[in-house]
Amino acid sequence: MLKCRQIEQLASDYLDKDLSFRQRMAFKLHLFICHNCRNYVRQLKITITRIKLMPAKQIIVDDKTKELAKVLRESASKQ
Repeated sequence: MLKCRQIEQLASDYLDKDLSFRQRMAFKLHLFICHNCRNYVRQLKITITRIKLMPAKQIIVDDKTKELAKVLRESASKQ
């Protein structure tokens, strides 16, 4: 059975339907059992949907936003 960390890593592929049948079944089994992962995948799906609905013109990237993105990327690469 998949572990929570694996669910986190595979969630985007699951939502994009890029998993094999066996991976999807293992993923769904874990979601059936794990409330926290169900919430995580649900929130990820909502976030993706909301981002897709945002008009491209309203995305304003200032220096503070660029700096924050840089810090987040560096932090994520260290994990």
